[in-house]
Amino acid sequence: MGMTTAVVILAIAVGLAVVAVVVKVILGFLKANGESRIQETYRSDEILLQNLMANSFGLESLGLSQVRGNGALVLTRQGLHFFQYVPKREVRIPLTAIMAVSLTKSHLGKVTVYDLLKVEFLADGQKDSIAWYVANAAEWKRQIEELRQTSSASSAGL
Repeated sequence: MGMTTAVVILAIAVGLAVVAVVVKVILGFLKANGESRIQETYRSDEILLQNLMANSFGLESLGLSQVRGNGALVLTRQGLHFFQYVPKREVRIPLTAIMAVSLTKSHLGKVTVYDLLKVEFLADGQKDSIAWYVANAAEWKRQIEELRQTSSASSAGL
């Protein structure tokens, strides 16, 4: 192997290391931002589930052209709250507005091999939906369904 080849290999290795460090710093900043936004809104005893790197596949009402967005997703006894990082926005879905929860592999034309947590809900009297990639989507679905059943039983006086 010549000197030029060794220099190129070394430059590539250094470049990849720099990219890895930058990505790690950015992800750390985003997670800290999400944690801060959650703490400003909820007490720790209110949070049933949280994921600081949930990946939104978009709101149905905003159409097909939106890009995916990472953020912090929180489940409380009152509902779901998504704190998107870029652009900075929030989506709140009260438990009482949720019509259905399912696992899917696609949403708004975006496809993945992973299970997505899909939530169908009413917003201002209109049907809407959103899907997220979260670690352990099945557990999120189970807990939301359990909360909905508990809420239904409570409101029915059972």
